[in-house]
Amino acid sequence: MSVATALPTDWLQACAQALAHVQSQLNPPHVERIAETSAMTDAECMQRYRQGDAHAFRVLYARYREKLHRYTLRLAGKASEAEEVFQDVWMAVVHGKDRYEPSAPFAAWLFGIAHRRAADRWRVLGRHAPDAVDAYDNSDDVLEQQAAPLLHAPDRHLDNDALGKALIDAVQALPLPQREAFLMKAEGELSLEDIAMATGTTRETVKSRLRYAQQKLREALQPWR
Repeated sequence: MSVATALPTDWLQACAQALAHVQSQLNPPHVERIAETSAMTDAECMQRYRQGDAHAFRVLYARYREKLHRYTLRLAGKASEAEEVFQDVWMAVVHGKDRYEPSAPFAAWLFGIAHRRAADRWRVLGRHAPDAVDAYDNSDDVLEQQAAPLLHAPDRHLDNDALGKALIDAVQALPLPQREAFLMKAEGELSLEDIAMATGTTRETVKSRLRYAQQKLREALQPWR
């Protein structure tokens, strides 16, 4: 069953209108506005955006566009699915800006939306997200140091296409909860606390998922060590 046939027409029309609104928020700003908002925190940008400042939204979009897109692409594995989730997340930011609580880090809030939107989409497609077994413990220092280097190894081996493919395949083979935690750390650069907030779990659960994910990736990449 395709998504188009699984969802009501009025819902699809509402999404199209919301996407058009998102695009309208991204029109190039006046030059004098750039310096004014580039130094603002995420929370300050959201406060300004809630007050009607469209440029504050553009600042947030520029800060998180690439991180979020890489996260959705490597989470979904298919460019078309990743793009739909990516756009849906920004629509949710637009429509949910008044519900954002400054006490929560914007990155955790944004990736939390991505977590829920991806889960909703997979439910529509009839997929089941496997659960992870969470039993490992690990030191915070190791988790902080290992996630990004593992994922971005191809940046240091641009001439080795086989390594890059093996890495992406290994990430895709991770159980979804482990893959989410790993990508939020490696691509989103979220802290353990932020990942826990985004996924609705505990800090200890995040630590164990990262530990399992890193162990499996190291095993998968053993031939290139």
